[in-house]
Amino acid sequence: MPAARQTVFRPLDPAFIEDPYPTYTRLRDDHPVGWAATPAVGYAGFWFVSRYADVAAGLKDNRFGREITRVMPADAFPPIPEAHQPLYAMLSSWMLFKDPPEHARLRRIAAPVFSLRAVLAMRPRIELLLAAALARIPQRGPFDIVSEFSSPLSIDIVADLMGVPEEDHGLVRGWVREITLSLDMVRTPERIAAGSRRAGELIGYFERLVNEHRRVPRDNLMSLLIAAHDDGSFLDNHELLASCVLFLFAGHEASSLLIGNGLCAMAQHPDQWALLRDGAVSARSVVTELLRYDSPQQIVFRHALEDMNFAGTAIRKGQTVGFGVGSANRDPRVFVDPDKLDPGREETRHLAFGAGIHTCAGSSLAQMEAEMVFTALAQRFPRLNVVSSQRQESILVRGLTALVLDCG
Repeated sequence: MPAARQTVFRPLDPAFIEDPYPTYTRLRDDHPVGWAATPAVGYAGFWFVSRYADVAAGLKDNRFGREITRVMPADAFPPIPEAHQPLYAMLSSWMLFKDPPEHARLRRIAAPVFSLRAVLAMRPRIELLLAAALARIPQRGPFDIVSEFSSPLSIDIVADLMGVPEEDHGLVRGWVREITLSLDMVRTPERIAAGSRRAGELIGYFERLVNEHRRVPRDNLMSLLIAAHDDGSFLDNHELLASCVLFLFAGHEASSLLIGNGLCAMAQHPDQWALLRDGAVSARSVVTELLRYDSPQQIVFRHALEDMNFAGTAIRKGQTVGFGVGSANRDPRVFVDPDKLDPGREETRHLAFGAGIHTCAGSSLAQMEAEMVFTALAQRFPRLNVVSSQRQESILVRGLTALVLDCG
């Protein structure tokens, strides 16, 4: 392998999955743009960008895109197995994987839903869902705050927005989890096939729900998506159904991971938890710092749409570039003492919600939801006593599958 392509980063190493931040420090110092190798399906290798300035610039650089098929012929890729096709067909219509002008057309759907005014209007409903979730926490004994609180609550909120009946929330939560595992670098052919089955089932589920909403229109995101399809200006039928899954998927995963990561971090910093509990720091500043400190989104992929020199590295058209959001948020060139959890820090320009045209459309909702949750939990748990935890097997996102607290 040429020197320019020397592998400096192996993201599937168990030590990296458990704690990526020492690796990020090494890469920022010695290999700010370095080659990463992995045997994962669909991720043969990629350039990894680790410094804040380069990550922020790259996410806004229109020489990078999401649609590799714009620059590489179809025969450059192996054929998609039949068992995997429903998943890829769905993803092909997600605005997350679209470049302009298609991205702008699809994003127009989300804009009114996630405007600040619309998000604030959701607050009373979120308060009711949060109160119900808090009521399920026992007064004493161990309680898994991830699987029994943050994950159900997050799915309840976005499913409620989508018009999913409450009795179906657990069902769609399972579907979303399997789809998540089929997209990450930890995926296997078996996981892709499982995610593909779930994608087909979820598309079928939303097709039935769309028909119900057409018969009885409601004031929710589902009805807005239907209107965008029926007036013929924004969405075709496949895009309508795929967008339903996207909003459910994106709205649930990030919020749940943020709550779990944040509670785990706060348990290790009881002084900061006490400040939140006593009102000495605002929930907004706490959530903003938690997003920086242990971002749910760790790596964001783009493809080079042309040959270029980026941050001193020659990148060829068609190569994949992973922008290290998690690394950028710990860059000492931007954040003073970046490995310290400090809700009072002055520099708050984290990249947890991305940058450029793909900045998270639901960031205002996620921020407000997390502020409400952490405020409520600080009153419910004067101290965070962790009994056990289990990290999620993932690279692109970072989170926990379990965080058991002592409720006594």
